[in-house]
Amino acid sequence: MNKLHLGIYGLIVKNNKILLVKKSRGPYIGKLDLPGGSAEHGESVDQALSREIIEETGIKINKYNLFDNYTAVVDFTDDRGEISMYHVGLIYLIKSFDDSKLVKENDFEDTLGADWYEISKLTKDQLSPFAFNAITALQ
Repeated sequence: MNKLHLGIYGLIVKNNKILLVKKSRGPYIGKLDLPGGSAEHGESVDQALSREIIEETGIKINKYNLFDNYTAVVDFTDDRGEISMYHVGLIYLIKSFDDSKLVKENDFEDTLGADWYEISKLTKDQLSPFAFNAITALQ
């Protein structure tokens, strides 16, 4: 099955650390990824970005701008069978945020919570392709 997935993601950095979520299902299961996801029907990109980051991390974002975009074809198998997903991501650099309500443990849809990770200690094997490319572009 071929599938198109358009996602909207936040790149949140603080004190040389990046906020990442751990994926619990989908093509990046077990990997660290940028918080974000798909827009709901009728939702703007701004609304989707804010909602997804709050749902997955508890963080309220204030100021941000488009940082990058990324595409990849990812082949994986799940309960629906073999899937070839064309993943398109809009990545926003979050410039101002309130992380006082960070949710470190969560079982929300496809993530298990969020945490800060030291950028210099992350390896490519730990990261989704989106997170790896965003971190590489940031440096």
